[in-house]
Amino acid sequence: MHQAVEKLIHKIIVSCQAYEDTPLYGADYMKRMAECAIMGGAAGIRACWPQDIKAIRECCDKPIIGINKYITEGDPLDEIIITPTFEAAEEVIEAGADIIGLDCTIRPSRGFEELTKLLEHIKKIYPDIAIMADIASYEEGIKVAETGLVDIISTTLSGYTRATLCDYGDEPNVELLKQLKASISIPINAEGRVWELSHLSSLLDAGADMVTIGTAITRPHLITKRFTDFNNEYLKHLTGK
Repeated sequence: MHQAVEKLIHKIIVSCQAYEDTPLYGADYMKRMAECAIMGGAAGIRACWPQDIKAIRECCDKPIIGINKYITEGDPLDEIIITPTFEAAEEVIEAGADIIGLDCTIRPSRGFEELTKLLEHIKKIYPDIAIMADIASYEEGIKVAETGLVDIISTTLSGYTRATLCDYGDEPNVELLKQLKASISIPINAEGRVWELSHLSSLLDAGADMVTIGTAITRPHLITKRFTDFNNEYLKHLTGK
């Protein structure tokens, strides 16, 4: 097992990301966010874009899972956004990532053969870098694991592709995790919609080797919105208006 992966087994990873339309966007803010996460006990950081990863590397000796989102004008249900190319992977590896995270879903815009070639190229040029495969479905997880080219399977994109789109609400996809654990031997990262301690408990019970938590920790405007939405709905129910 890759050393960086081993350090994450049975641990919590915190995803520190902020977009341009939010107040916390910027490498310095994400560096501070990562410092807070590490202070709280996070064993690793998932971070996006070379500038953020480089800044976090300055203060972080924990494993960094680097991703490189290429935001397009297309529908995110159809587009490959998370580290879609070798060049995207190269940028975050050179910035200091220990593990590279990339979209390993199979879609009309990129089939399995093309994905396999990308994974092979990354492994050839960067043999010491571990790969986290973000998948959306059981079938994708199995196919990607069978290549022998990835070190972690992650449920990151379950519910976020057109083929898997459904109403999970605020619940993580525990069933997908159970299915994957029963079928593959490499570590599985549970990620997506982990809001409550009960969610974490259900993922651990299902066999998650590690759990990544993002929005519930590092996106305060969405954390606030969750509470204000509940408050507004409660008042509406109370007053009938």
